[in-house]
Amino acid sequence: MTDSNDNTPSRQRRRALGRGLGALIPRQQQGGNPREYQYLAVEDIQPAESQPRRDFDEAALRQLSESIEESGVIQPLVVRQVDDGYELIAGERRWRAAQMAGEEQVPAVVKDVTDAEAYAIALVENVQREDLNPMEEAAAYARLLEEFDFTQEELAQQVGKSRSSVANSVRLLTLPQKVCDMVASGDLSAGHARALVGLPSDIALRLATRIVKKGLSVREAEQLAKSMKEQGEAQAKPKKKPTYRDDAQTRQITNQLQHALGTKVKLRDKHGKGKVEIFYEDYEVLQAVLDRLGIE
Repeated sequence: MTDSNDNTPSRQRRRALGRGLGALIPRQQQGGNPREYQYLAVEDIQPAESQPRRDFDEAALRQLSESIEESGVIQPLVVRQVDDGYELIAGERRWRAAQMAGEEQVPAVVKDVTDAEAYAIALVENVQREDLNPMEEAAAYARLLEEFDFTQEELAQQVGKSRSSVANSVRLLTLPQKVCDMVASGDLSAGHARALVGLPSDIALRLATRIVKKGLSVREAEQLAKSMKEQGEAQAKPKKKPTYRDDAQTRQITNQLQHALGTKVKLRDKHGKGKVEIFYEDYEVLQAVLDRLGIE
C-alpha cells in the first residue's frame, strides 16, 4: 500500500508535474477575481538554455507578431525568477514574437519551480501544442525519463500520449546522427525513421537516403527495412558444416575407388545419400580416370 505521507524528491517532482499546465497558466478572469499574472519588461525575460524546442519557424513568428501588434499577447507566459531577471518556462514563441512586434511588456505568470519541473512544464506545453520536431520530442522524453524517474506509462499520461508512442519516440535516438538530422529537418518523417531502428548504421543511412530520394511511403520503407534485416540475420547466422559418415566401411570403399581410378577420391555419405569427389592434377590424370571408367 502506498504511504500517503511519502515525500521523497521523486514523488515531489511527480506531484509538481502532475499539476500540468492547468495549474500554471491562468484562466480568464471571471467576476471580480484578481488576475493571476503581471506585466514584465520583455528585456527582463531570458529563454531557458534547457528549452526542449530548438527550432523556430521565422514565417510563423512573423505571422504571430502581426497578430500581437493587433491584439497584444493574449496568453500569458510562464516564467520563474532568477538572479538577473526572469527565465522562460513556457511561451518562448510568444516572447520572441512580442519582441518582433516591438512590445515592451508582456503578461506573465511567475512560478516557483525547480529546474526539472520547469523543463517538464516546457515539454508538456510544447508537446500539447505540437511545437517540437520529432527529434526534439524524443530527446525531451529521454531526459524526463532519466531525470524524473518516470516510467514510460507515467510520462505518457502526463503528455497525453500512448505508452507505445513515447517508447517509439525515444527509440529514434538510437539512429545514426545523419538520419536524426534528416528527421529534425523534416526531410524524413518519424514514421519512416522508426522503420530503420535496429538496422546497422550504414544500412540505416543508406535506406534513409533512398526513402527520401524515391519518395517511398512508410509501408514501403517498413517492407524494405524488414527485407534488409532478414538478409542481415541470414548472413550473420553461422552455417553448420555438414557431418559426413566416417567409419571403416566408408574408408574401405574410398580406398577401393582410389585404387580402381588411380587418383584421390573422397566419399561424402550422410544417411545413405551423398557424393563422390574425384581429384586430378592435370589432364593426363583426368584422361586416365575416363579411360578406366570406359568414357571416350
